[in-house]
Amino acid sequence: MTRVSEGSSAASLKYSMNRAKAKLEDLQLKGATLKSMTRPSDNPVSNVEVMQLKSMTKDNQQFLRNADFALMQLNVTEKSLEQMTELMVKAKELAIAQSSDLYNPEVRENVSNEVRQMRHMLLGLANKRLGSRYIFGGFKTTEPPFTSEGRYLGDKGHMTLEVSKDFFVQTNLHGSEVFYVDEGFDDKNDHPLKDFQELKQKSAKDAQQEQIREIASEESQIEGSDIIRKRENLFSLLDTLATSLENNEPDVIQNLLEKFDTATSRLITLRTRVGSMVSSIENSKNVLESDNIDNAERTSKLVDADIADLFSELTKQQEVLKTTYKSTQGLISQNLLDFMR
Repeated sequence: MTRVSEGSSAASLKYSMNRAKAKLEDLQLKGATLKSMTRPSDNPVSNVEVMQLKSMTKDNQQFLRNADFALMQLNVTEKSLEQMTELMVKAKELAIAQSSDLYNPEVRENVSNEVRQMRHMLLGLANKRLGSRYIFGGFKTTEPPFTSEGRYLGDKGHMTLEVSKDFFVQTNLHGSEVFYVDEGFDDKNDHPLKDFQELKQKSAKDAQQEQIREIASEESQIEGSDIIRKRENLFSLLDTLATSLENNEPDVIQNLLEKFDTATSRLITLRTRVGSMVSSIENSKNVLESDNIDNAERTSKLVDADIADLFSELTKQQEVLKTTYKSTQGLISQNLLDFMR
């Protein structure tokens, strides 16, 4: 028969009581937080997945902020293009009316004042700002991109923002492609850091020489006309129309109609491009919001505790602790009787 010492019994009861108290404390903490995990060691595999989901959610929140900023900038750009289109349509209507022989020179001269005002409005749209940033300056957003003569001082930079993982969208149109009728479109949305080394190696001297060449090209004269104009743009069209009205030249006004059609068609094409950008950003936002909902649902399954099971286990553990206390009291009482004998 094995003899069990009093010290061994006391140590066993103490161990059982401490274990029951520790488990009860853990269950009480989970009940207070309603979480199934209070430390990473509770479920290492689930904890790693939860951290990954939280990281994805944080990234998605930043992508959503980027998307909201891009939408704000593109909406302002689209509104400006709409107003420019209305100006070109109005200018064409005036040109059609004044190209006939029904009006005398005095009427045309009065209409030229309205065209001059339309040009001022167009210049205001060209130098439109969003906050402190000029929206048509390319990368040069701190200074007005157009001079009062209609010369473009910005660059041909397209700013991009990452609105979802590895998906970059263009957020601006530079003034050259908007206002110059012979400028080509660039629909590429490459990674913004792809040509970083090339841009870094480009010297300031080369950039200055390129700007000088562009200015010289803009100030070239057009053969076959008595009017000296810069490189043909929306400003030069309105200037030519106003000058032709002042000089009473209906033939020149007639020749401008096709150019106004081309300019209007170009603006409509740019508005279509902006609309496609907005659509892609909104689709990206919908996907991100859906992903966030899925991530939250998965995280809840991994982290949140089952309330019914939790409080059932908590009640059970409280009874276990009570039983342990009663066993301890019985041992103490028996030891006291043995001592008194």
